[in-house]
Amino acid sequence: HTVVWHSQTGGWFFQGADGQPATREVVMERLHKHITTVVGRYKGKVLGWDVVNESINDNGDGTTENLRTSSWYRAIGPDVLTMAFKWAHEADPDALLSLNDYN
Repeated sequence: HTVVWHSQTGGWFFQGADGQPATREVVMERLHKHITTVVGRYKGKVLGWDVVNESINDNGDGTTENLRTSSWYRAIGPDVLTMAFKWAHEADPDALLSLNDYN
């Protein structure tokens, strides 16, 4: 199951109450709550999680410089990967965690 995927996250996730782009802190708080809720709810029941899906540019080599400029990247920066894996591990330390990509 994928937890963080740019193409499957509603635009509201990245907006503030005023309709303007949400701050980095607000998006991080929402992401933390989302990961903790989903992964924590199924702790011990799901063997593994695709924590982040399709974060590397098409034909990228997997380095930070080749991260897809997604809504996640624009709101948080490259730390989104580190934080997503950290929070998923905290929510279920025994689950297998992976980054899913292609090319």
